[in-house]
Amino acid sequence: MEKEEKKSIRSYVLIVVVLGFFMTGLMAILKSRETEHLSYSDNTSVEQEALLYEGAKRFNNVFEE
Repeated sequence: MEKEEKKSIRSYVLIVVVLGFFMTGLMAILKSRETEHLSYSDNTSVEQEALLYEGAKRFNNVFEE
C-alpha cells in the first residue's frame, strides 16, 4: 500500500514539474514575440489613421433618453 502511494505521489510531482516547464517555455516564447508585429509596417500618420477610420461603423449601443 505504501509503495503505491509513493508511486502515485511521484507521478503527480512529475506531471506538475513537466507542466510547469511547459508553461514557462510557452510564456517565454509568447513574451519574446509580443511586439514582433509592430515592425511589420511603417508608422502611420494621423491623416492615414483618419482615412482608415472614416468609414468605420460605431457599435455604441448605449441609448440615452
